[in-house]
Amino acid sequence: MKKVLMVCTGNMDRGPTAAMLVAEMCAPVWVSSAGTEGWAKNQVSAELVEEADIICVMEEAHRRFILSRFGEFPAAKVIVLDVPDNYVCWEARLVALLKPKLRAALGVTT
Repeated sequence: MKKVLMVCTGNMDRGPTAAMLVAEMCAPVWVSSAGTEGWAKNQVSAELVEEADIICVMEEAHRRFILSRFGEFPAAKVIVLDVPDNYVCWEARLVALLKPKLRAALGVTT
């Protein structure tokens, strides 16, 4: 089973929403979410980055954070979703934006 990590800034809105959406899609993956900031509920760690097969980040800044913190090895598995930080968890506009991006990133057709 593939392991997918959703990364946003504080792991409060975008990342958790994306993880819940993937679970709803019944994609055959293990999914978790983490944030790049020190105050994030669940912080991005070397273990999470190493274990993940796919790392979906919400912004280019998150990709840069991962590469600067953990080196170049995860670069091939990072996908930038281009989801700005102006939504709240489970907001309808966020869900509508994330669904097609997640389907494309994970190769899910349903």
